[in-house]
Amino acid sequence: MKIKDVAQKKRVTDRLRRVEWQIRGVIQMIQDEEQLRDIVQQLVAIRSAMTQAVYELDTCGLERLLEKKGVDAAELAEFRDLLKILK
Repeated sequence: MKIKDVAQKKRVTDRLRRVEWQIRGVIQMIQDEEQLRDIVQQLVAIRSAMTQAVYELDTCGLERLLEKKGVDAAELAEFRDLLKILK
């Protein structure tokens, strides 16, 4: 399955680009011998961002499967609302 929704693709790639910069920042923090607490805090933020990227991809895949199964627009909208609650 591929990501065809342009908005979802942009959200995931934007999030991953931010993660990329966060990782570069953590590497610099380690090289600069910054406080361990600050480094761990950034790593936790990176983990959270990655979890959100996975969530976005999972959501995309589930929506595509439901569309292929012929779920009507109202049910699909309800599904999307439920996913927002879980987010």
